[in-house]
Amino acid sequence: MNDAARELAYAIPWRTSGVRVGAHKSYLSGSSGLFRDIVPLTTFPDPRRIAIRASLSDPFERLLVRRAEQPSAIDVVVLVDVSASMSFEGRCNKIKMAADLAEGLAICSERTGDTFALLPFDSSLRHDLVLWKTLSRAARLGAIEQLRNARAGRKGADGVTEAGAAIAGSRKLVFIISDFLWPESTARHAAEALAFHDVVPLELRDSLELEDLPRWGLLNLRDLETGRHRLIAMRPSLKEKWVTLRKEERAHVTRVLDQNSREMFAICDSVDWMRLTAYLLYGAI
Repeated sequence: MNDAARELAYAIPWRTSGVRVGAHKSYLSGSSGLFRDIVPLTTFPDPRRIAIRASLSDPFERLLVRRAEQPSAIDVVVLVDVSASMSFEGRCNKIKMAADLAEGLAICSERTGDTFALLPFDSSLRHDLVLWKTLSRAARLGAIEQLRNARAGRKGADGVTEAGAAIAGSRKLVFIISDFLWPESTARHAAEALAFHDVVPLELRDSLELEDLPRWGLLNLRDLETGRHRLIAMRPSLKEKWVTLRKEERAHVTRVLDQNSREMFAICDSVDWMRLTAYLLYGAI
């Protein structure tokens, strides 16, 4: 992993109510952190934070104290699609690229004191690859290495719904890493299961899948979902039809996910870590 990946960072636009000290804005008050307000000592009984000037000028002669905003930690969950379509390998290896992304997020979560969970899925939740939330560096790196060596072969991505049910509870920062070659129904079920969380979809593309197909020629193609081979006589009209259909399918899935998530971030062939960091921090693409 390159140095840019290790500098990956994320931010949340909402306040957390987590009780563990971390790096994110929270609803909790404490004696350290950013200044929030001045309140009576009876409201926040910490005499170490007495605001002398404010107390002397208070018309009600109350003893006032400074109250700070206590930064808190959050739970970070990475859902990784390991279905058959993710096994396509042209200009990139999608599974290895997903593992690199997960590793970058794991390093960042360790730096900010957040818990990290990894939930790979295909037609169901892949319990053999799952890492439930942890603060252990060894556990994180071990699970990511296992993911990097995993083989994608089972068709379907309905396991994303099972993964969403498994992380129900307090609000979490959830990353979905996939090529999103899903039917619209799968995207709809995923959006419903993850509606309470802050969802960040990261789309992995390989330019050889469609965009870089030749305009003319005989192609021996294999359907990764069914395993069937088919000889195709490619021509410009057929290529244009395929590209248009793919764009329409992607638009349907994106529209469903965008209703309950951040804007989808597309990664083609390789990860631009600086651009990804800007997106995670500021929403810029």
